[in-house]
Amino acid sequence: MSNAADAPAFSAWSNWKQGSDRSVAVGAGELSIRIGACGDLLGVRAGDIQISQYRPGPNDPGISGLWLRRRQGSHIDAVPLLGVRSSSRFAIERGVATWRGSALGVVWTVSLHVSGDGSAWAWRVAVTPGDPSAAAGTWDVASAQDVALAPIEQAMSSEPYISQYVAYHAQDVDGFGRVLAARQGMACAPRMPMLVAAFAEGARAHLTDGFDFYGREARMGGEPAALRSADWNGGRTNQYEFGMACLLSAPQTIADASDTLVFTQVNLFDGDYRGEMADGCARIGETVDLFADAVEAGGPDVSEVSGTPCLHDRASLLATASMLNGRPMEDDAFLALGGGEASDIETASDGTVLSYFGRNARHVVSQAKEMVVDRSHGQILLANGSTDPARPVMAATTYAPGVFASHIVLGNTNMNRLVSVHRTSLNLLRSQGVRLLIRVDGEWRLLGVPSAYVMDLGGSAWIYQLDSGVIRVETVASASRNVIGLHVVSDAAIDVIVTVDIESPEQWDAFVSAETPESGAGVVFAPAAGSPAAAHCPNLRYVFASDRGTPSDDAPLFAGHAHGSAVITFAAEGVRELRVAAAASDNGVSQASELAASALGVRGAVDGDGIDSDTDAVLAEHYRIISAYADDLQVRTDGRLAELNRVVPWFVQNALVHFLSPHGLEQYSGAAWGTRDVCQGPFELALAFGHFDTAREIILGVLRHQNPDGSLPQWFMFDEYRAMYQHDSHGDIPVWPLMAVGEYLEATGDTSILGDTAPYWDEPNGDYSAESHTVCDHLLSILSYIRAHRVPGTELFSYGEGDWDDTLQPAQASMKKEMASTWTIALLYQATRRLGELLRGKNGCEALSDQCSSEASTIRGAFTKDFIFDDVLAGYVSFTDEGPKPVIHPDDTRTGITYRLIPMTRSIIAGLLDDEETRRHEAIIDEHLHYPDGVRLMNRPAAYHDGVTTVFKRGEQAANVGREIGLMYTHAHIRYTEALAALGRDSVAEELLRISPVGQFRRLSTSEPRQRNCYFASSDADFPTRYDAAGQWDRLRADAADPVGVRGGWRVYSSGPGIYLRQVMQHVFGLSVHADGVVIDPLLAMQDDGTEIAVTLFGKPRTIRYRVVEGSRPVAVEADGRAIDGERLALRYRDGGLLVSRESLGDSRDIVITLGTAPRVR
Repeated sequence: MSNAADAPAFSAWSNWKQGSDRSVAVGAGELSIRIGACGDLLGVRAGDIQISQYRPGPNDPGISGLWLRRRQGSHIDAVPLLGVRSSSRFAIERGVATWRGSALGVVWTVSLHVSGDGSAWAWRVAVTPGDPSAAAGTWDVASAQDVALAPIEQAMSSEPYISQYVAYHAQDVDGFGRVLAARQGMACAPRMPMLVAAFAEGARAHLTDGFDFYGREARMGGEPAALRSADWNGGRTNQYEFGMACLLSAPQTIADASDTLVFTQVNLFDGDYRGEMADGCARIGETVDLFADAVEAGGPDVSEVSGTPCLHDRASLLATASMLNGRPMEDDAFLALGGGEASDIETASDGTVLSYFGRNARHVVSQAKEMVVDRSHGQILLANGSTDPARPVMAATTYAPGVFASHIVLGNTNMNRLVSVHRTSLNLLRSQGVRLLIRVDGEWRLLGVPSAYVMDLGGSAWIYQLDSGVIRVETVASASRNVIGLHVVSDAAIDVIVTVDIESPEQWDAFVSAETPESGAGVVFAPAAGSPAAAHCPNLRYVFASDRGTPSDDAPLFAGHAHGSAVITFAAEGVRELRVAAAASDNGVSQASELAASALGVRGAVDGDGIDSDTDAVLAEHYRIISAYADDLQVRTDGRLAELNRVVPWFVQNALVHFLSPHGLEQYSGAAWGTRDVCQGPFELALAFGHFDTAREIILGVLRHQNPDGSLPQWFMFDEYRAMYQHDSHGDIPVWPLMAVGEYLEATGDTSILGDTAPYWDEPNGDYSAESHTVCDHLLSILSYIRAHRVPGTELFSYGEGDWDDTLQPAQASMKKEMASTWTIALLYQATRRLGELLRGKNGCEALSDQCSSEASTIRGAFTKDFIFDDVLAGYVSFTDEGPKPVIHPDDTRTGITYRLIPMTRSIIAGLLDDEETRRHEAIIDEHLHYPDGVRLMNRPAAYHDGVTTVFKRGEQAANVGREIGLMYTHAHIRYTEALAALGRDSVAEELLRISPVGQFRRLSTSEPRQRNCYFASSDADFPTRYDAAGQWDRLRADAADPVGVRGGWRVYSSGPGIYLRQVMQHVFGLSVHADGVVIDPLLAMQDDGTEIAVTLFGKPRTIRYRVVEGSRPVAVEADGRAIDGERLALRYRDGGLLVSRESLGDSRDIVITLGTAPRVR
């Protein structure tokens, strides 16, 4: 370790990760198939392409494999043929990887064969009878191969994302039955790698997603669900987020004792196949011929074998231990977990409570609820209570099925990550994160799905009701320090092993304490020489310590034989209580050790919350911090708006995760600020609650990464890794700093920011430039960049690399220059018009004001003639020699898409449309884009042809009907509510509640079960394929006879929570806080009459009551019984609210706001 103070108490510890590689690589050419020491299939690669998706380690059972089934009548028995869960013995025989085993009255041999050129491989399964019972029934084999077909780094960045772009095609081929092809459409573009799978003897069914093959029962350790289905109902193509090529062979029977059944599962890989996938399936006959001789003889054809397999009986406990799940709880006991409160109760059809909200926003989830959601319940914990991005926060992610912490990290969520990410929602990789093994009746069991999972803003708890009593596990983040604490409490004395999986062991060196565990210093991790963390955060240290657990390597998992698998353990015997603390510091080990000691309650440790000594107090402090950031907002009503009391705390927490520790539950590779994103979510959250210093720092932070030519990166790291960024960006990115500065000035009147200085980004040196420039100069350079990137022959900013909708990036280079995005142009108009008006007449700002006003005037003059065709806004406009042509418009025959939402909503927000145009486009949205679960980005998705692109990239590449492809992107729905607010519609609250996860199960009959205390970035129509979606889109309509379900998309990581909270504050409750006053302009419906809120306004706690009356009337305000005057504001489409000065409110505690239900039309 680097500093001298670290040295005396610690000694280097190397064998935790130095174990020899016991896996075996089998391959030829560029193909490499890696097999674990116990025979599990660990991965398949071809050159730089990872064919398989997941990478199980030595402590995990394999995800892919083969299963032998026997069917007798309606009864089915199934056994795995490969790996640690099978009864097979794995070895290399005559150069061939071979598995041998017996069960169900038969003996089997599996052999793996690779073609000489490495383009194909085959699994040969030979089954012979072992006793007379083998002749009963029929036999078949199921195969399953997880699929990525992506470059290795991309495949590991987000498995759900990679799966969304794998297209599947299944068809019956003469002689082979069902043949299945999988092709990656995006990750390697323009290359399109393809895998084709078949059985030489014929297959009868297929599946394409691991959720269908494994089922949710896998979370509890159950066998794959598909094994219990006789014929998989003929097969199913489902383009979800766990890509898997699964086949069910044709059945065979054993005629007599000398009979041998052979099943040959064949795979063909093509590194770049751009033809029709059906033609690719037809090629399978050639592949089968490659293996004819080898399969018949069973002889060696393996060109590469490396490694030495270990004994099968030395498997890891994490892989072999059966799952210990909690028993279902009775409702009374379950409801008692809420801290004395239970609201917004969700029940099953039989009345059983599934989930509810308790005290201080606590969310309690039953085992039954966990088992009906596709996305396993989880949450991201933030430690130390900071809301300042300059102060690194420690984070950890927990999940319901016994993942007590994962993705433990201080600071940069990619580069500083220590503990592994939990990567499968079905809990298949059981080593990942922090896990607990409990010895029950002499057998080690892995804690799995609990009886109840409890989520607080700063902690998680798992309650396991067992035959022997209750085990409670808590993971709590300190509210003042970078410490995460794990606390295990058991009714009965237990033997326990806590496991901690280190994700990238080559990046870390470990040191063990020479002192007792009670010192709080057990195992220390420091960046290894040559690692990114060593270069950028040399003083970063993580400490893991336990009060009763003995720290060790992975020996307790392997019968006392250390394997160096990068898992550390804390073991204890006969304890009723155990604590493990993880602490982190960027200031060396001494501070981290003290923090860990504090968490364990060690005397003499630093002051702070000993997180296990008073968990309730720490959780209450987290709630206080979140509430304070949101101005202590509380809604007092029995009406619909009471739901916001549950929404607001969790959305604030989610927004702070996005700001301070950028990552999500599905999108765990984040770490950066997107220029567009940070200028929306975090920035608007800060404005909503009056954190103007934070808003100012966001602006300066963005401008520090601006390029000298005025452009800005798509994203950039905002910490020690600031040299990592994406230089190019979508066309709208330069507009966002203009937008942010204008909003900041409008809220604060603080023009001094324009004189603040910030450097440019010096790309050659990979750092900030030595010279700084004023914010005014930075903004002028943006305008200069915009002028230099006009659509030829116009004065309009060109489309460039795309706009907000990432799926509509141009597929052809010419589109970047000849097209303009209507949405981007409207956004630029709004930003420049506001800046021009706010800076008019301000000394030193004349040039900036004039240039902004000129840009806005140019857009205003061109907008109606160039962007509105036959009274309808185009999504884009292509400027050709024949003049402007609309793209995504009723006249557009090329894309087949008629209407695009965000040009309409942004044009309304920007005030670009006149009253008639506004009414017309509001009607278009209502008729063509508004659905029960929210508004959609377009009236239908882009055309899809198995991932081949013609007009738009991702929109035509994605096979999954989710995220932007499913078109209901929550962020855009929130902007729709902003447009409604601009028009004065009292439906704003209704539309915001429409996307609230808390009560959606009550409001929307097609809503599929989902977590209720986090932000979902999208509402995804549950169509299995893009082709189904295209042909059945009307099933999303409110009047559909056979409505399709909608499920929650990706969680937490989004700018959406921040902009949602701004709409709640400024447009529902009508409080737009300025530095010296507040604009009061609520939009409520008659049913909201009498609603009260408690809120801190200008540092004073106040109660605001809303009186809603029929009709149109100006807003009136009373404070402590006296009428308050103010400036009445005029908006583009209606009369605005009342600007009330801070002084006029004084110390008043009780405020009454009276408003009408109808828009105040001017």
